[in-house]
Amino acid sequence: MPDAASFDELPLGPETVAALADEGIETPTPFQAAAIPVIARGNDLLGRAGPGSGTMVAYAAPLIERLEAGAGSPACLVLCTGQRQATELARSLAGLCEAAGARAAALTDRWNLPERADFLVVPADRFRAVYDGTIGLKHLQAVVFHDGDGVVASVAADHLEAFLGGLPGECQRIVCGLPFGPALHSLATRFTRRAVSVPPRPRPGTQAGRDPAGTRHPPRGRRRHAATGDKPRALQVVVTAGDRAEAVLDHAAELLEDPVRHVLVFTPSADHAADLGDFLATHGHQPGPPGDESVPVWISPGEDVAAREALDAATDPGSIATLSASVPAGAEIATVRHGAGGPARVLAEIRELAHLKDMAADADLTLKRLRPARPQRVSATLDHLADDLHGAARAPEIAPYYLLVESLLDRFSAAEVAAAALLLLDRKTSKKDTAAVGAGSASAPESWVRLFVSAGQRDEVGPRELLGALTNQSGVPGDRVGRIDVRDRHSLIEVREGDAKTVISALNGTTLAGRSLRVDYDRAKGRRPTGGGRPAGRDRRPVRPPFRPGGGGTSGKGGSRPRRTDRS
Repeated sequence: MPDAASFDELPLGPETVAALADEGIETPTPFQAAAIPVIARGNDLLGRAGPGSGTMVAYAAPLIERLEAGAGSPACLVLCTGQRQATELARSLAGLCEAAGARAAALTDRWNLPERADFLVVPADRFRAVYDGTIGLKHLQAVVFHDGDGVVASVAADHLEAFLGGLPGECQRIVCGLPFGPALHSLATRFTRRAVSVPPRPRPGTQAGRDPAGTRHPPRGRRRHAATGDKPRALQVVVTAGDRAEAVLDHAAELLEDPVRHVLVFTPSADHAADLGDFLATHGHQPGPPGDESVPVWISPGEDVAAREALDAATDPGSIATLSASVPAGAEIATVRHGAGGPARVLAEIRELAHLKDMAADADLTLKRLRPARPQRVSATLDHLADDLHGAARAPEIAPYYLLVESLLDRFSAAEVAAAALLLLDRKTSKKDTAAVGAGSASAPESWVRLFVSAGQRDEVGPRELLGALTNQSGVPGDRVGRIDVRDRHSLIEVREGDAKTVISALNGTTLAGRSLRVDYDRAKGRRPTGGGRPAGRDRRPVRPPFRPGGGGTSGKGGSRPRRTDRS
């Protein structure tokens, strides 16, 4: 990706460059340098980048200049995973929008009239407001998937496809994600027009790290080590979700042991450096500029030239530890910070690990996860459980589960989420034990039974409402529910024979759509189940989404809210 020394070299106006400087953002990251020109030209973009690479500035800066604001409804929608992330993005966008006379907001409870904002950040659990027309989109000019993989995992696929398919052709589409998973890639390629990939995808017939002949090559940063025989430098990764200043204080105190005499701390900007310096000074760690032999902690604002000079001039580079308070935006920056010296560490959030791994593969660094000390062994069972948990925490598949937990923490406490996870685990364990007891003899597959439910189309009840009520009230999983047939005044539901009594007992007398349900075996002649039924969540009729790009907003202007005619 191309390098740019400053934002002045990119197609941005002086007001936007000044607004970025006010936020302490003065040097573009490699991803920003490559993506901003593409977006400024109005092209669709597929960005294989995530938190830590500067994705928000990469799309926000050119869109703020290119889009027309002040229409009374969103000009740009930014889709993300959770409400907490939506609030953080909206607050960051607000500072950049103010200079251009635009307004940013998040579709959460703390924002006033968000539907009238020019840049509206929508978390996945509020996407229905966009899908059903609650938010007016007649002035929409751009859609951004800030955390594409998380959005695809959190929003129903048919809703996303209906939304993207209903957008006007001139609406710009920007999709960012890391990892850029198959589901996200499939959605993005089907609903973008001649999109530009940043960084470029490998040429047809090749794979990442391989040439056209299929020969595998190590990343650029490791080729030099392969030629010289040197071992790549290790970069210790510390996962943190709390106050970065507290973490810097803890690790600086830990690193200042023989032979380390100085800890060089890299911060994102001069403002961050000043705040961190004040914090360290109040705790007795009087900091100073790089190269000051009278103080143990050196603070470098960004990639300060003085920091590099101090490392190069050191007679004993091993006596200087380097610590990044923020994740390096690219391989070159990481090499400048941690390519020499003693122990090297970086503070990162879980959502930044994918970018960090991608960056280290192209630099002279090998990542090593630094973890807290293991608790003292209590019993063999708990020790095995701890081993399993540590292994799961290191697994690359943890990313979508982390995004799910993060969105749940917007509505529930950590204790409630943990209790719910244990409940689900206990249910699955109990069912496995029950299945194991009856597994001694081979038998025919369990048959289906059809149940009568006294609610139908006249009660505005559809298959999804029935499936939700059944699984929530009875605890029967969705994969044990077959065909759901909604009639005018009643409905017929197929369930496994072993679950029929449980469902009848759980649903009888409960209320759905304002109606008390009566549930029993279906006793009508000729209504015996045929075939194996359909998997849960697949209705007999295709979904006809009510999404309309010109739907009215909640401000009372722009027409009435469209009525859903198909609630399946």
